[in-house]
Amino acid sequence: WLVPERAGPGPSDGSSLVWLYHSHVHAPKDSNAGLIGAMIITAKGKTRPDGSPTDVDREFVTLFNIYNENQSWYFDINMKTYLRATNRVDTNDLFFIESNMKHTINGYLFANMPLMTMKQGERVRWYLLGMGSETDLHTAHWHGNTVLFHGHRTDVVELLPASMKVADMLADNPGT
Repeated sequence: WLVPERAGPGPSDGSSLVWLYHSHVHAPKDSNAGLIGAMIITAKGKTRPDGSPTDVDREFVTLFNIYNENQSWYFDINMKTYLRATNRVDTNDLFFIESNMKHTINGYLFANMPLMTMKQGERVRWYLLGMGSETDLHTAHWHGNTVLFHGHRTDVVELLPASMKVADMLADNPGT
């Protein structure tokens, strides 16, 4: 790896950035098998001993993605394991193909992700990632709280495929 003389966040970037990693060996199969994730880079001199930025109390990473299990390395194994020899399925059937499109946040399907908890008054940093194809158009949306994103106060941040965004929140409105 070649590291530029000034690696990491610059003066206008804030104290930390997020970078989306995904395999390029066989990108569709690798990414749809879960070889994807976030790297958080914190500026020199702005970290606690654990590497977290000193100017926030809590960090959340969210990856919005539609996993296409039809393109995963595990597709054939899953077909053999769960359908066995007695069951047949038409893998070209459009309903079957769509049933294997898993809309997720951090790999969790709707309403199954563990609750992301913060305390009133905490400074929260959100690392927002979007990945996938042209159908992966997502919006992170907060109800009751806002974030500061690129100098603007908002409660919605749009995520296109291969998006990497950072937003800061002061959790000031209690609720679930």
